[in-house]
Amino acid sequence: MMGGGWQRPTYLISVGAALLLPFGLGPYGHFLLASILVYALVGLSLNLLVGLAGQISIGHAGFWALGAYASAVATVKLGAPFLLGIVFGGVVGGFFGTLVALPALRVRGHYLSIATLGFSLVIQQVLFEWESLTGGRQGMFVPRPQLFGFALEDDFSYFYFLLAFVLLVLAGVRNFNGSHTGRALVALRMSETAAQCSGIGRARHLVIAFGLSGALAGISGCLYAHLIGQISTDAFTLSASLSFLTMAVVGGIRSPLGAVLGAAYLTLMPEVFRELREAQMVVYGVSLIACLRFFPDGFAGIPAQIVAWRRAAPK
Repeated sequence: MMGGGWQRPTYLISVGAALLLPFGLGPYGHFLLASILVYALVGLSLNLLVGLAGQISIGHAGFWALGAYASAVATVKLGAPFLLGIVFGGVVGGFFGTLVALPALRVRGHYLSIATLGFSLVIQQVLFEWESLTGGRQGMFVPRPQLFGFALEDDFSYFYFLLAFVLLVLAGVRNFNGSHTGRALVALRMSETAAQCSGIGRARHLVIAFGLSGALAGISGCLYAHLIGQISTDAFTLSASLSFLTMAVVGGIRSPLGAVLGAAYLTLMPEVFRELREAQMVVYGVSLIACLRFFPDGFAGIPAQIVAWRRAAPK
């Protein structure tokens, strides 16, 4: 995220701007900003799994749903505090991420995509049918979060909690990418044969990647549930999984900062094109194709792309 010295001032300026931005917006603007941060955590989970480890998943809505419902059950039915609900959602998401890693040890490519898709569909159906626990078709009401007796009653205050949380996760992901495990996952992505010949265990590292990715997606689902106030299985469909993957690719699949940029794209573009009505999805799709065509490394790669264009320009 701050790989070069020139990026550090930009990063600090961006954080400062984020701290001031809510003051110029109304309640709906605060909700959109909070949504961006929630989705950014899903983007970071895909950065780890797809960008770093090279494993394809189109079933992340399943982990997202598990985190949301796990936190809702913990806080509503068990009376657990908000922070413990976050931990519970992350643990449940990470546990099922570890289970989903088992097929990844035997299948690759589109076969793995189908396996993750099947997992997401099964989770959605189980949550829908388990009415005694999840409320089934009616879903569940989720209370506003409370921190140490202080209620985050509006999205303005919740935004600042989410901002601090996402910055903490960004720092953790950056450190993980540079760790021995992170470099081992990169080696496996580039060449499994060469990595294994160097003593890198494929099974162990893929389980770690899926587990961490599932945990981050589960935490995002927990924070989403407390932001929305009510959850139902309608929010955790195949469409959500595809939107998450699109978000990660557009922002920059191998960049933690790209997760935030992709989340902003996913959240704000429908608002920008809202007035177009029937043509909204057409324009949204065209803009997406244009992004992938001209910025193959996502929004996070735009500075490097501009430098490359300048060098290639005739003098």
